[in-house]
Amino acid sequence: MATLQILSYEPCGKTALCAGIGKKLAGAGKKIAYIRPIHVKGQHQLDDCSDAAFINEALELGENKEQMCPIHVSQEQLWHSLSEDADNFAAKVKAACEKAAAGADILILESPGSLKNDKVSALACYTISEKMDTRVVMLICYSSDFKDDGILQAAAKLGGRLVGIVLNQVPESKLSKVQAECTEYFKSKSIQVLGVLPDSRALLGVSVAELAAAVGGEIISSKEKSNDLVENFMLGAMTPDLVREYYSSKKNKAVVTRTERPDMQLAALDTSTKCLIVSGTRPHATVMVKAEDKKVPVMLVNRDIPDIVSGIEKAIASARFQNSGKLQAMSAILDSRFDYKTLNTALGLK
Repeated sequence: MATLQILSYEPCGKTALCAGIGKKLAGAGKKIAYIRPIHVKGQHQLDDCSDAAFINEALELGENKEQMCPIHVSQEQLWHSLSEDADNFAAKVKAACEKAAAGADILILESPGSLKNDKVSALACYTISEKMDTRVVMLICYSSDFKDDGILQAAAKLGGRLVGIVLNQVPESKLSKVQAECTEYFKSKSIQVLGVLPDSRALLGVSVAELAAAVGGEIISSKEKSNDLVENFMLGAMTPDLVREYYSSKKNKAVVTRTERPDMQLAALDTSTKCLIVSGTRPHATVMVKAEDKKVPVMLVNRDIPDIVSGIEKAIASARFQNSGKLQAMSAILDSRFDYKTLNTALGLK
């Protein structure tokens, strides 16, 4: 059995990469196991192992929460374990990994934290890699300078266990240029570039249900579409003669309007709209009929527009990867822009 360790230089989509690679390998007939062995309590408010649970469900791994996310420690406890009793701690992590990976061909291990500004998580990543002799993929965010000396230092510490790097969240308009520059630079440093991945609105989106929870809304139609992803947001404040062109400028959007603007609501429903968010009372019957016909959820919110916008912003900021639509989007990106051949060779797969 091979262990693939996914770590990141900065927070940049580790869980999405784990899930996407896992789905690809499982689709190729490999038995996959997944683990996030170290959960650092208090490091991230939202990091409660629910992403691990989503991967387990989405990939049909049949693992339990204790297997996927077994070791819960504070940052101070983790530092003490790594600095004072590294061998014993590594043995504990290895035992947890072996338990999770029983019968699997590949164990996908998601490392804690990130390397750049988190010395404790960085030490944990290096310790796991060394003690378990993992194959490592390092994720780098486009917002980072990929020529940052810290990236080369991390690569040097990982040594021959580093399969390659993935540059994530690159603006679509810059993909070709960044691909060429990034590949040339890392090739000169004897580091393989496994993929340069585009920024994706779908991966940054939030579901209709997540929006409802964030704004205190009630979904009053097409509730079966609550898991659909919203990628863009627009306000219904244009003049009638410009509104259709305005709404046509963004796809897969939620439109926020007041109840007394059925013209805006109807115009939005003629374009690529995933949800109508209505401030006030129930929309006019003609709006509801059209929304039902097009299977677009209507969300009723008893708050004013600025409060709704504030809630949407919070929902976007706390968006998670726990959505089947996001996994499909990530899988499609990796299929076209990730070097599975090199990864398979490094993992000993045919």
